[in-house]
Amino acid sequence: VRQLIAFDGAIYVATWVGGVKKLGSRAALPFKGGNNPAARSRISSLAVADGALWAGTANGLYRLSRGTFELTAIEAGANDVAALYGDGKTLWIGTSAGLYTREGSSVRGYGGGDVRKIAKLDGAVVAATFGGGLVRMDRGRLVGVAGAPQKLAMAQSIAERDGAACVGGLDGLWLRAKASTPWIAATKPAGPPANDISAIAADGPKLYVGTFDHGLAVLEAGVWKRIESPKIDHRINALLVDGKKLWVATASGIAVIEGSSITQLTKTDGLPSRGILGLAKLADGRILAGTSAGAAIIENGRATAIGAKQNLEAKNVWAVAQDADGWIWLGTTTGLFRGKADDTAWTRYSVATGHLTDDWVMALAVKGSAIWVGTYKGGVTRFDGTTATKLGDGWINPGGLSWIGDTLFASTMEGLRTGDGRSATWTPITGSPGKDTTAAARVGDTLHVSTRRGLVSRPGYWTR
Repeated sequence: VRQLIAFDGAIYVATWVGGVKKLGSRAALPFKGGNNPAARSRISSLAVADGALWAGTANGLYRLSRGTFELTAIEAGANDVAALYGDGKTLWIGTSAGLYTREGSSVRGYGGGDVRKIAKLDGAVVAATFGGGLVRMDRGRLVGVAGAPQKLAMAQSIAERDGAACVGGLDGLWLRAKASTPWIAATKPAGPPANDISAIAADGPKLYVGTFDHGLAVLEAGVWKRIESPKIDHRINALLVDGKKLWVATASGIAVIEGSSITQLTKTDGLPSRGILGLAKLADGRILAGTSAGAAIIENGRATAIGAKQNLEAKNVWAVAQDADGWIWLGTTTGLFRGKADDTAWTRYSVATGHLTDDWVMALAVKGSAIWVGTYKGGVTRFDGTTATKLGDGWINPGGLSWIGDTLFASTMEGLRTGDGRSATWTPITGSPGKDTTAAARVGDTLHVSTRRGLVSRPGYWTR
């Protein structure tokens, strides 16, 4: 749920994937116009202006007319509406292409870059922009808001009530008690660098935590510590503990941390792409990496692409693994591939071959000679050699399958669940800060569960 708003005696609810609903009604209101039905169901904001209810969506601006939301043009390129604000007859529109106003049938653009939120602050309409901080209108042009927090550039939200206000974004949160008092930066509580956690990895008593775009941290003995270096991109996709080394897959290569030493591997070191999506250790000690342009094996600081001899069409490699029989498995957006490091044989398994119900493979988990395959929208499938057994539906997240002891953990968009790896029976694990779970890890008797909304730790999970 993104917003609630009162209009014409009813409460309307904006949801990110379910469109707009009247409170108390199960069915979403119909939308008309636009070439992307999925995008127009992602509602960012609602506003009342000029006697009408408006909806901002990822597919443009819509106006409610006779029970149906109808597409209303803004201008070319302004299709992704992130914020709306109604001010009498004027509708303020924030998009990824800038700030606009609509009065009657007249639309005017003011620029301003990527606008994330619009609100009134001290009587003036103010926009929170991603990269430009807080801006307001001054004689037909946008200017910075006087007295705004200087360190706030990546602004995403703003709100005010009776002079008290708060603003926030990727740079932090600021508060003020009233218009005449200065902004005060909110103290960040101990915890991971951000709530959007993309990967976690246990290393004895330590838990490494990688975030979507805020870097890396480690939790040890209840104390959090940031791990920062120019060699570690803040956009982390996967983590691998290898003895005394920690391998960090990022959007711009691999960082290898060993004690106080950090080295970086990039395309100049042989990687097929800057974007690294998955990591696994091979039986001979080498590292297997999945990238957005294929897979590679890393040895002595150099990466060698695999699959070249057979012109392997495995480009976006989200998951990598090796089973007990030495077979290498690659999970890609075009199915599952099995082969050997020497490229002598590669076989593709997919929807077309009857082995999968979805070709977008996001996660792999190995136990002995068997491998479990998690797909974007087709659930989990177990492979015993070339025999595939479906183990239920679900939306598996990248790296979202892992064996901890004799339990298979599946991190899905609908929550964490556990199974025995043999049957399609799964047990949900509730109590996480968000449904969209990304990983599970064990440190001592504590189960750590990462989600897109934070980390939850369950002490004593294995001693109950």
